[in-house]
Amino acid sequence: MRLFTALILPGLLCHPNTASTAQAVDCSEYQHTYEMPFSGGAVIMDYVVTADGMLKAKLTRQGKGWVGMAVPSDPNCQICMSGSDAIIGVPGENASVLKYDLNAYKLADVIPMEDTRQTLMDTSIAEVDGTTVVTFTKLLVEEGENPIDGNGPNTFLYAMGPEGGTELAYHTLKGKYQLDLSPCRDISETEMPVPSPTADTDGNMPAPTASGGEDTKPTVAPPTQPSGDSTSAAFECKFVSGLVVVMATLVPAFLVL
Repeated sequence: MRLFTALILPGLLCHPNTASTAQAVDCSEYQHTYEMPFSGGAVIMDYVVTADGMLKAKLTRQGKGWVGMAVPSDPNCQICMSGSDAIIGVPGENASVLKYDLNAYKLADVIPMEDTRQTLMDTSIAEVDGTTVVTFTKLLVEEGENPIDGNGPNTFLYAMGPEGGTELAYHTLKGKYQLDLSPCRDISETEMPVPSPTADTDGNMPAPTASGGEDTKPTVAPPTQPSGDSTSAAFECKFVSGLVVVMATLVPAFLVL
């Protein structure tokens, strides 16, 4: 037992921490997935906020029918539909993904915005494995529309229509949700941090290595004086190790007495 303590415990106490590494990020891809509240997974949103002020999103609903989201005029609203700006995808022969003004709570008051305000990009709508999938890219801030904060909290609405519908009809599921958005930053594998050689606990630097062909001679770096931090860490580690060995040897002797 004393041998185990003397040999193993110092290594545990002096074991260096391992640094975490960043993962590559491609901001042209969706970075987040959100399941709409109280939908039971019937409506899901994948999204990313780009550095140039865009919301790129994909809405997926179970079954066939229209699905959409909206930005209310008041983020603290309790009754939110009236005055909201909506994006709705409608499947069918005349399938469309358009922006709408929600002027009131009647279907007749859900009006497509005029052509000059139909600024959505990368729009599509498709039926995939029993779901309806709508994609679009939208400017966060547009004149005359409710803004989206790309670097802060937002309130949104969602809704979906009846199963099998190929035109707008009264929604069968709706809700309000909050998302705290932030712009995505591309991180390529070449940008990921690479650890630099560091001295070990004894202050020794790694041996130089050669690169290139067989005739390439290794480049030997000039001797590097270990920093105060590494020297201090080595001293502390040796001190702790020595102390543990002494304690592991003496404590049992005192117990016998």
